[in-house]
Amino acid sequence: MLDLTTKQGKNRNAPSQKIFLTLLILLIFRFGNTIPLSGIDQDALKKSFLQLENRNAIMQIINMYSGGGSTVLTPFSLGIIPFINASILIDLLTALVPFLEKLQSEEGEAGRKKLTFYKKIGTLIFSIIQSGFLIFYLKSYFYNTELFNLAIIGLELVTGSMLIVWLSSIIDNKGIGNGTSLIILTNIVVTLLGKDIILQNSLGPKELIEILFLLVLMILICISQTARINIDVVSARQLAFLENLDKNSLANTKTNSLQLKENGLSIRLNQAGIFPIIIASNLIPFTSYLTENLFGQLKFLNTALYYGLIIGFNYFYTIVFWDPEKISEQLRKASVSIVNITPGKETVSYLENVVRSTSIIGGIFLCGILLSYELMKQLIGGNLLNQLNISSLIIVVGVAYEIQKTIRALYKNVLEDLT
Repeated sequence: MLDLTTKQGKNRNAPSQKIFLTLLILLIFRFGNTIPLSGIDQDALKKSFLQLENRNAIMQIINMYSGGGSTVLTPFSLGIIPFINASILIDLLTALVPFLEKLQSEEGEAGRKKLTFYKKIGTLIFSIIQSGFLIFYLKSYFYNTELFNLAIIGLELVTGSMLIVWLSSIIDNKGIGNGTSLIILTNIVVTLLGKDIILQNSLGPKELIEILFLLVLMILICISQTARINIDVVSARQLAFLENLDKNSLANTKTNSLQLKENGLSIRLNQAGIFPIIIASNLIPFTSYLTENLFGQLKFLNTALYYGLIIGFNYFYTIVFWDPEKISEQLRKASVSIVNITPGKETVSYLENVVRSTSIIGGIFLCGILLSYELMKQLIGGNLLNQLNISSLIIVVGVAYEIQKTIRALYKNVLEDLT
């Protein structure tokens, strides 16, 4: 009896411990963002930052991952960007290199650990490259530009980036939610709170319309994260049963149809969730910086490129997560087939069409949310919409939605264990 009570107590406290650990890690991360790098004129950098924040791509990306504040350049200024870039590269290579594909699909947990190790090695490489780029771009703000001093600053940035990856992995393994998403969410929320958006705007008719529009957008964002397409499947036993459907009543036919739908394949329109937005937000400041130098300030070009990145990455990650050939093989091994589709090549072709269509539709849906925000901002011209970043809003709502699902699932499991 004592053992049972102890076990129930542990189960009851497990979700609270996960939540507390996650909050503690995020607090440590935010504390790291208040430590200034040595040998830098932070005041001059802050003034330049405030002047160029909305017009300079590099300043935008520094702000997104430093969370704003009085200190602009800290050991954590690179944020989670190197890890995201390394993850993109490894995921791309996984789809192209058979060795890496085998690690992911056939070697289970051991294979996934190896891929994670490769991503950390890639993070180290990217952090070295990006710290060098950042130092070169901001070296005019350094008191001492000797090579040794620049190397020390670069070492601090690289170390900070690797520490963030470590903190993120702790959240992944022992906390709640995705560590990368939560770290980005924390910085975005801190940045929004620092702007005092609500306090700076009086609640007039225009502001009420803006708030109502933002609520509608939040609902659409939640729909984009949950919308699914169901594919009916049938087992070999059900196929034998369906041969005698003509002898059954209409009621039995309807019942069987409902059972098949409940047992079908379910594919999310946005299989990658908010990661296409996160990845595109990472890349667009750098691509904008390049296009501005080559073609001048062409907002239409940057916007089209941004939307193209979102659709492209949503398609890429959907293909990676839902490989039609693998799904077809798994269905064959389970003696299950798609209704009205012949197993084999026809199933693979059908799944390819479905996956391709859903990924493109999901990406277009996300872009539609972004476009509607921009159109409404131009139409209303209110201060609230002008001060908000729609990409950041999508990330905040998407991550918050996933967190509440995770917390609900944790406490649901506890209640089931207790009963």
